[in-house]
Amino acid sequence: MKSLKNLGFIALLSSVALFTSCDDDSKDDTQDPSDNVTYGDFTFEIEHTFDGNAFAYNTEYTNGSGEKLEFNNLRYYISNIKLEKVDGTVWSEEESYHLIDHAVPSSSMFLIEDVPTGEYHKISYMIGVDSARNVAGAQEGALSTSNNMFWSWNTGYIFIKAEGNSLASSDSTFSYHVGGFGGPDAAQVTNSHHMHNHMLNISPNASPQMHIITDVKKLFDGDHHTISIANLSRVRMPGDDAKMVSHNLAEAFILDHIHD
Repeated sequence: MKSLKNLGFIALLSSVALFTSCDDDSKDDTQDPSDNVTYGDFTFEIEHTFDGNAFAYNTEYTNGSGEKLEFNNLRYYISNIKLEKVDGTVWSEEESYHLIDHAVPSSSMFLIEDVPTGEYHKISYMIGVDSARNVAGAQEGALSTSNNMFWSWNTGYIFIKAEGNSLASSDSTFSYHVGGFGGPDAAQVTNSHHMHNHMLNISPNASPQMHIITDVKKLFDGDHHTISIANLSRVRMPGDDAKMVSHNLAEAFILDHIHD
């Protein structure tokens, strides 16, 4: 009788072991798909020009109104960079805030990392800073107030600073400080570029380079607005003038090509 009990106990243990083994196998068959995701990076590069010519400070240019001018400051924010695949999948860069300063060449070329591999046919980004970060309190990096691109917690960040000299104005200067993040005064503009002929191919073994050309002349001569320095030499607060400058600059960005 004792032997029969032992045999029954052994059989029970075997059944439990078999069930546990099958359960473990089923867990292995349902791995998290994210475990198989690989990542890559690409470089976002901006080249400033003026009507097809190289752009430089303290160099004389002429806008569409015939006014001669020289720049001595050009700074603006690029933020909220997003990539989209053909199937509609969207990837967003984390902490996506970049301060472009023409006086600092390295600021016009930055690496965007941890992008899921695949082919992307569209990129979008904001010129300016989103509303949430305008009221988020003291911040660091590109959004640090030490960068002198901030007014106050009521009016928020200065999205664009464009300054220089021109005899067309009463004091021989022009200065556009563009901001405004809420309601009818919101001056952020979102740009997007479609990559139909040459998609952005992200893989762990390559680091492509996206080349954007920005024609600074568009600041004065946009597709919908013309700004004459004689009529508008200063913008220092949110409003219609600030939005006009912001929309003009947004039209200046063209996706020129992608280096694989």
